[in-house]
Amino acid sequence: MISIEGGGIKLNEKKDLSYLIEKIVASDLFREANYYFRSMKKQPHGGVAHIFYPNVYLKHYAADTFRLFIQEPDKIPYFLSALVEETYEEYMKCEVDVEELCWLCFDDNNFWYSGFRLLKPKNEYQEVNKSVPILWSVISSKLRFQDYFEVDHKLLVYALVCYLIKSKMIEINGIGEICKHEVLRSPHNKYGLSLVSEAEFLRQGFIIDGKYFLYNIFFDTTIGAATDDVPYTIKIINEEIPNKQLFLRCDEKLAVPADKMLTTATMDFQKYRGITVDFGDIENIVNKKEIIVHYDPKYLDKVVMIIKPDRDREGRNFYHIEVEELWSPEKVRDNFVITNYVHAQYYPDKRAFNHIDFSANQYSKVIFEEKYRDAVTDTYIPIDKYGDEHYKIWCVESDAIEISTWSKLVCTTLDEPFRDLFIEMFSMSTD
Repeated sequence: MISIEGGGIKLNEKKDLSYLIEKIVASDLFREANYYFRSMKKQPHGGVAHIFYPNVYLKHYAADTFRLFIQEPDKIPYFLSALVEETYEEYMKCEVDVEELCWLCFDDNNFWYSGFRLLKPKNEYQEVNKSVPILWSVISSKLRFQDYFEVDHKLLVYALVCYLIKSKMIEINGIGEICKHEVLRSPHNKYGLSLVSEAEFLRQGFIIDGKYFLYNIFFDTTIGAATDDVPYTIKIINEEIPNKQLFLRCDEKLAVPADKMLTTATMDFQKYRGITVDFGDIENIVNKKEIIVHYDPKYLDKVVMIIKPDRDREGRNFYHIEVEELWSPEKVRDNFVITNYVHAQYYPDKRAFNHIDFSANQYSKVIFEEKYRDAVTDTYIPIDKYGDEHYKIWCVESDAIEISTWSKLVCTTLDEPFRDLFIEMFSMSTD
């Protein structure tokens, strides 16, 4: 349609389904909802994270939003409520073809389940639906949805929002983009971490001060046993570290009122191998900075451990022990690489650690490849170069953290391909 305004010609924008979709995906609320759902980290096979290349949760994670319809399909989750309301208001102003919208959402191999849970058959079809879902007949015979189902337009908009989160996944272009949008809980330290020792920890998040926070997107929420009700990392810290102070990154954008929390956690779990590490002779081994590299000859991933002697303010000797995973450059799909990095402070006189922290390191692809090669003489980029961006996730402090506890925390923090490499690092004979 063409209208004339002030002597000029203006094309009126048709407010159809395509228009509505463009409005949704351009919304700041859509980005926030997308990031929230991705941070829930619901895995395709339950609670198990299988990560075999870098940047999965930032750029390559499949958001299976159909899982939101499993428990209470008619209840719109709190974290989506603002986006659904915004979309519904826009929907009411548009001329959206309801049939087109239903076909988009429910005639989809990966999203049909939402229609099965949301669509309510009209009275005359309820008995038939009990034996064979009429949704199959409507789709297979190309029938009209509105002839067979009562349409709740608010829930239809909810389905559309979830469909778009799945099909139009927002890619996160690095740590800088996360920092740009996150709102850190107060108080927090210079690293952005808040003291949460007294929080109630759950599978996908934790409750503190009446709010439910999701764990950070880089935090591995995998459980160690089918009966565990917290991630394995939290279980180790709670059970094995006495008199501790635990600090986590708490993003208010990933927080909802505690009574509005939603979980999609299931019973799947991973088994972690134990490891015994003897640092008894560390002072004989390390007189200056020591770098140990162990690699997988088949897939070419590497684990780097850096040991550096230091003195604290009281003049006591201790060692910084840093462990970082290095992906094979062949697995890099993006122009940047995120690696998991664990730093700790070890006191040989106590045979214990007093500090362990986990960070995500980000490198440009070019810098990472040179770091991986350790081509110091050619590029001046050593394998122990720190990341271009260093983003802390958690930190635990105590006077008596056992060596075995440190090794478990390193194993659970490294991505799956690097866990056995870390264990093998201490199985190598030294002459």
